[in-house]
Amino acid sequence: MARKPVLSPSRIRTYLLCEVKYYHTYLNPRGKFYIRAKREYSFGTTMHAVLQHLHASGGVEAVTVEQLQQVMQQQWVAAGYESPHEEQQFQKVAAALLQQYHARAQESLQQTPPEQRPRLLMQERLLRMDMGRFALVGRVDRVDEHPDGTLEIIDYKSWRTDVTPEEVHDDLAMCCYQLLLKQLYPDRRIIATIVALQTGAFASASLTDEELAEFREDIRLLGEEIVSRDFEYLEPKHIPHCEECDFLPLCQRIWERL
Repeated sequence: MARKPVLSPSRIRTYLLCEVKYYHTYLNPRGKFYIRAKREYSFGTTMHAVLQHLHASGGVEAVTVEQLQQVMQQQWVAAGYESPHEEQQFQKVAAALLQQYHARAQESLQQTPPEQRPRLLMQERLLRMDMGRFALVGRVDRVDEHPDGTLEIIDYKSWRTDVTPEEVHDDLAMCCYQLLLKQLYPDRRIIATIVALQTGAFASASLTDEELAEFREDIRLLGEEIVSRDFEYLEPKHIPHCEECDFLPLCQRIWERL
C-alpha cells in the first residue's frame, strides 16, 4: 500500500507562495542539489535546541544563563554563514538573546505564584491528523498546561521583533497547531502564542470552534488540490520572492527557452 501524502504548514506555505518552488523542494529528486544552507535557518535551529534543553531541564530555576550559553556553543549549527567572523558575530547575538530570555523568564517566575504557574506538557512534538487523502502534520515548539486546564502552544521566532494578536490569529502554522492539538484534547481551551526572541515581545490568540471547523475544511480542500496536482507542466512566473529563491537558475532556463 502506498504511503499517504503528508502536508505540513511549511509545505502548504511553500505551495501558496510558489507551486514551482514546492515541486523542486518536495517532489523533484534533483531539487536537493540546489538548496543552499541559510544562516537564518541555522540560527533558528540552534535557538530552538537550546530553549528545548532549558525547559526540559527544569527551566531557569535549574539552569543558569552561563550553562545555557554553553549549551548554545555545543548545539551551534554552523551551516550557512559567509565567514568565521560572521559566525562569531551571530554567536554573540545568540548569547545576548539567551541572557535576555533567561532574565525575563526569571522575572516572570518571581511574579507568578506557584499555584498559577503552567507546567510543560510537550516540546518539539510532532502532531498528526488524518485528513482523508493526506495527513496533516505539525511540530510544536512547546505546549504549556495552565492550572485551569488551558493548553498554550508557544512558538519561538528567532528573527521577529514584534507580533500582534491579529498576526497570531491569521498565522497558518499556529492555526494548524491548534487544529492538531484540539484533536488530542477536544475538551480543552487552546490558545496560541508567538514569542519574538529578539525583543521578548509576545502575543496570543485563539480560534473558536466555528473558526477551527472552517479552517479544517479550508485545509482539506487545499490539501486535496496539492496532492492531486500535476506538477509536470508548470510554467514558472516571476514573483518578488524569485530573487532569493534557490531554484531561480532552473526557472531562468525555462524563461530563456520561452
